Amino acid sequence: MAHLSLSLLGTPRLSLNEESLDDVFYEKVESLLAYLAVESNRPHRREVLAELFWPELSDDHARSNLRYALFKLREGLKEKDNKAAYLQASRTNIRFNTKSDYYLDVEELGGALNKALKSRFTMPIEQMEQLITLYRGDFMEQSTLTENELFYEWVCNKREIFHRYALILLSRLIEKYAAEGEYEIALHHAHRFIELDPLDESGYHKLIEILTVTGKNTKAIEAYNNLSHLLGVELGIKPNEESTDLIRRLLIDHNRNITLN
Repeated sequence: MAHLSLSLLGTPRLSLNEESLDDVFYEKVESLLAYLAVESNRPHRREVLAELFWPELSDDHARSNLRYALFKLREGLKEKDNKAAYLQASRTNIRFNTKSDYYLDVEELGGALNKALKSRFTMPIEQMEQLITLYRGDFMEQSTLTENELFYEWVCNKREIFHRYALILLSRLIEKYAAEGEYEIALHHAHRFIELDPLDESGYHKLIEILTVTGKNTKAIEAYNNLSHLLGVELGIKPNEESTDLIRRLLIDHNRNITLN
């Protein structure tokens, strides 16, 4: 049975039996497959999909394009050779077959995070490390279908969800490694947190704490000043009192004179 792999975090990577599908599908076909796979919990009416991907066309033309896209999907997925088709289609509906042999990165990340957030988040550090490697970038990064308003709204919503999941994982990893005295690894994840969300002051709080604990006070001051500059340029504001009080307290505790912007 053919194995389909869909990695949608970052620039999409699609493969069938480890052979890339990136050059097999044009973008709307790839996006249609991604949408069906991510929203596999229900069937989708053909007219809704046609409107979602070809909103600028007449109903008949849009449905014709959908039929052709479905044909290209089945052709590229070699469904004639598979016992279990990846797509289940009727005259009215299309649905991704969750019983087929496939892997979907957002399903793995979302499932694990949803489960952890409903409990006490007792996820092993090894699992968190594995999950954060899945986050190569924004969901369906570099998508150019911005004029498909409803579809792009869906993409942006998913981006926000998985971006938040990545920040939760990084925050937990920073805390775990810092508690274990693994400060260099904690610093690595703190920098990644800030890279993903440079305007989130909580990321700088974690970075400053670790830098100060490890005696890198000059770098801690630099981090605070970088935050101050960025907030001033991007938002026209200064760091909040929590940020300022934090670095003053940490550095005063370590008997250092400080100069803050």
